Amino acid sequence: MGPEPVFAPDVPAEVRRLFERKPELFVPASHAKPKRQTPWSTEPAATFGSLLGWLAVCVGGWILALIIFAVTLPTAVAAWAALALAVVAVVATGAVGVGSAVENRSRKAVRRQHGNYLLADDFDDSAGRLLARAQHAVKTVLEATVTRRGLLDDVQNELVLPEQLWDVGQVLHEQSVLRARQRDVARGMATAELDAVLGPQRRALARSVGAIERKVELLERYAARVRSADAALRAEAALEDGDRYIELLARTEPAGDTSVVQGFADEAAVLKDTLSRSITAARDAGRTLALPD
Repeated sequence: MGPEPVFAPDVPAEVRRLFERKPELFVPASHAKPKRQTPWSTEPAATFGSLLGWLAVCVGGWILALIIFAVTLPTAVAAWAALALAVVAVVATGAVGVGSAVENRSRKAVRRQHGNYLLADDFDDSAGRLLARAQHAVKTVLEATVTRRGLLDDVQNELVLPEQLWDVGQVLHEQSVLRARQRDVARGMATAELDAVLGPQRRALARSVGAIERKVELLERYAARVRSADAALRAEAALEDGDRYIELLARTEPAGDTSVVQGFADEAAVLKDTLSRSITAARDAGRTLALPD
């Protein structure tokens, strides 16, 4: 499964939501920035035909209303009513004309953000797989119960992780572009001079790939720690039913037998300690996140 789009942290939320409804508006960063588009620039003939149709309706409607006014109203009132209707028709026609020359609001918002988002087409296969792994790890952390309850607030996941993901996406996009350029340059050619140029570039790219792989592994390690903390939190929540189990066993166990009660108390102590250590481990893993050079 390919990666989802990745957005710069400052991209407005409404633009992000637009991708779910109108993905066709979004253009990969590797393509040229889209130009301003209006109905006149994209479909001039159809737009002109629509305006002519609108004018025909307005003129025909005004003439019909003028006849009705002349028959049903006094002359002076009919004249003022016809004038008022003509003004309304002119204003409405102007609004339609201006609207056809204005860029669609959604298209404009997406066009302005071009380059501040990266699509699946911006990555080759290896980069796409790494980005998908990073996105899965970030989603795991942000949707975890310990995150929603604020138990990891000191890590500032809501701010840090989107920035981390955007940094990872930018690096992977650049790696994809450079790999493609290297393939184009080396296609059908194998000379000592070419190898002398491409050799250092390939080694630099390999080092960059190794660094970003370690970055993704850090994100995955953080997600694993958060999952462990979530599991401990759920286990602690299950202990809240302990009194009901003690009451149930009290009806069947011999009187004076406190081993079950003691067992529940011991488990609660162990789980509290486990949860505390899990939260600490998750926080420590979150603090280690940093994009390698």
